[in-house]
This record gives sequence, C-alpha cells and structure tokens, in this order.
Amino acid sequence: METYAYALTAIQYREKMANYNYSPPTQAWMESGKRTEVMGHQVFVYEKGSGPDVILIHGFPTSCHDFRDLIGILEGAFRCVAFDFLGFGLSDKPAAFSYSLFQQTDLIEALAAKKGISEAHIISHDMGTSAHTELLARQQEGRLGFKIQTSTFLNGSMIKDMATLTDFQRMLEDPQRLPEAMQACANMVNPYVPGLKKLMKKPEVISEEDETVMQELLLYQNGNQRIPNVYAYVRERYLHKERWLGALQNEKNPIQFVWATGDPVANHAMGKKLSEMVPQARYTEVEDSGHFIPIEAPATVAEAFKTFIGSDS
Repeated sequence: METYAYALTAIQYREKMANYNYSPPTQAWMESGKRTEVMGHQVFVYEKGSGPDVILIHGFPTSCHDFRDLIGILEGAFRCVAFDFLGFGLSDKPAAFSYSLFQQTDLIEALAAKKGISEAHIISHDMGTSAHTELLARQQEGRLGFKIQTSTFLNGSMIKDMATLTDFQRMLEDPQRLPEAMQACANMVNPYVPGLKKLMKKPEVISEEDETVMQELLLYQNGNQRIPNVYAYVRERYLHKERWLGALQNEKNPIQFVWATGDPVANHAMGKKLSEMVPQARYTEVEDSGHFIPIEAPATVAEAFKTFIGSDS
C-alpha cells in the first residue's frame, strides 16, 4: 500500500483520494459484496450462504470485513448477511448526517426488509451491540419489522462507565478537545491498524493484505474525517443506558455473551457484570482473544454460536 505523508493538506488529500487506485485485495473485497440503496444511501452488503438468516453487526471504527472469517465458517449452514453502517467501510459517509444509533438501527430494519428477512439470529460486536439492544427494545415494544430468534453479543462497552478508554477515545469524548480530535482524524492518512492491534491478544492474525484493506476502507469517501461524527454514538450509550440494558434484562428469547477476557477496553469485569445483570443469558469466556474477537477467534465464536443455536432450537 502507498504510504501517505502525514502533512498533506485537506485539498491535497481530497485530490489524492479522488484519483486513488485501490489495492487488489481491497478491490477483491469490494467485488465480494454489493452496494445497494437503503434509506436513500448506498450501503455495502456482504451476503454468503443459505439457510436460516444470521445478521452480523460490526463495530467502531471498522466494518463488516471483521466478520469475513466467521462468515466463511457459518455460510455452509446459514444465510449470513453483514453490512457496513453508514460512515463505515464501503457504505456512504455523508457529511450532513447525525450517525445516531437510532438511525443506524433504522438502517438494519430497512435492510432486513429489503432482503426479505422475517426472522433472524443476530451476532453483534463493539458499537454494534448497542444497535442490537435497540433492536431488542423495539421487538419488546412490538414494533420491530422482523423477529429476533436469538442474540449473540461479542465484546462491546454496553456498560459504558466500566470501559477502560484509550487515549484516543478520551480525546474524542472530551468536548474541549474535539477540535484536536477532528484535526487528528483529518490527518489520519498513515495506517491506523497498528492502533487496533494494541487492543488484540493475537495481532498476528491480521495479515499485510488485511491491514491494507482495513486502511483503505477507512479512507473510502474520507471516512477518517467522519470518525468524530460516528463516535457521537458513545454519548447515547450513557443517555439510553436504562433502555438498552433493560432490553437485555427483559429479553425472553435466547441470549448469550461470548466475551474475550483479554479485551483492554470492554474488559473482563464488564463481561462478568453483564452476566450477573442478565442471568438468563449464556455466558462464555474466551481467554485467547482481545477486543477484536471476530477477527482473533472466529472458529471459537462460530462454535459458540452453533452450539447455542443447537441447544435452543
């Protein structure tokens, strides 16, 4: 992958990206899915397999590319539908958009309707876990457009005040440092994946090709400049804590947490607390993984999901 100079001006950067030739692995990823119109925006959808529907919901600041290996295991028995949230990956990244988790959840409902999904199993990670709990809340209110059969939650800071924040997250969350954060994101034209690897126990699972794809997906449609916008979802985790944690506690359909104990952000203590708060949920700990459990331990997640589905079918 081409190495970008950190000191590029905004105009120079836009000109460079307008003429940017994506690497062969990124082009292959682009061709493996399809951009389709949902709610007036182009949304990247990665769909594989046939059988019962599974919707996979990715986290911040990555994309559904995180689920590629997990889907590779599940697609033999399930129809797996993964997508990029607006502001992420290969989906549109509009400037005039609030990126609320309520809007992103609307997107999931609209995509499910477009795909003819009437019932589905849900697997979510990181930021996606909060959209997942909003789906549960809507189902419990009798207004969700499809039925959630089972829920599998991977590491995500659902109890936000228990999260161990990184320096970058603290900068994004501090209103007084927001101009600094915006400038840092605008200049984020050097690889950002090394920062993600620090949150992993097995960073070696990300190949050089993977790193190139992940970097180029961030830069697609100036996505690095949208990071402060999309990160506004964190405030909603505080504001709607009772609604979303209450949806977990009130859920009657099968639910499970598959929690990587080596996660330095959505830490082990948070996983244990969730298991106490939601005693009806199955709780499985994964010791050889950090925050990016779909990437680090896809076989373990797949086995936990299939065992869970089998025991509750």
